[in-house]
Amino acid sequence: MSRGKRMLRELGHAVREGAEESARAYYFNAYDRGFNEAAQTCLGVLSDATEELLARMKSGNLTKQEQALYARLTELTTEMDERLRNACPDEPTGDALPQPSGARSGQPTRLS
Repeated sequence: MSRGKRMLRELGHAVREGAEESARAYYFNAYDRGFNEAAQTCLGVLSDATEELLARMKSGNLTKQEQALYARLTELTTEMDERLRNACPDEPTGDALPQPSGARSGQPTRLS
């Protein structure tokens, strides 16, 4: 193979690798953003309910049953926060990448 063809081939590989890395970075960024938004939504629902009960508690209008509910919501918020922090790996694996619509079943498509 001539030197020029070899250089073009190597350049083609470098361009393809750069495009694959760019696609991978975009996917991981979208993955992280989606996970964080979902986690914040879940914790926000619990937090809103807890804050409402806390405000009522401060005004002295909370029954014993509502006090127990407040305590349980606080526990659930803490537990959910811990589980969400542990659920998201530092970075998704290459196997977690979405498959192109034209991929044949049984043949995994990977960017690496």
